[in-house]
Amino acid sequence: MTDDFVQNIIARTVSSSQAGKSMSSSPIVRNAKIAEEASIPITTPEIAFGLILRLVRLVEAGMQSIDPGHGLSGSQLWALWLVSAQPGLRIGELAEAMFIHPSTASNLLDKLEAKDLIFRQRQCADSRVICLHLTAKGNALVSAIPGPLQGRLRDALLSLPRGELICLCKAIGNVLQKMSRG
Repeated sequence: MTDDFVQNIIARTVSSSQAGKSMSSSPIVRNAKIAEEASIPITTPEIAFGLILRLVRLVEAGMQSIDPGHGLSGSQLWALWLVSAQPGLRIGELAEAMFIHPSTASNLLDKLEAKDLIFRQRQCADSRVICLHLTAKGNALVSAIPGPLQGRLRDALLSLPRGELICLCKAIGNVLQKMSRG
């Protein structure tokens, strides 16, 4: 993330949160000026919220930009991409990758199966294990649709230095933990 990008976010956050108020008296502006003079990275909950919201909106926009003529939701497309990337994926593994409950994944798969996009196959060694595969129609659809924005997000995360990625994971984990308590 470039300094210009962060400064732009800060400026938009400050202007949107302080509309109609004197900018020089804003605690955000005062703190930003103090931090800038002391060469301290500028961080406030408002700025963090703005950055997270922008990330969420980028992912949503990427999912919405896919041709709705296919009649599939973003979650259904994501499931298709995951199964195409790993044929033989188990339902529990799909649910875990999508951060959803296995019963929700099963319901989602029912809809994809009804559209003849996937099929479930029992494993010979253990008939309780069900593996997921794309049908020819599912393969054709996945080939015709651009990859998910989640792939671009993953690529961006992979390009982060290890220390930044560790800090990001810890911070997001802490936020999620605090949110799940309330």
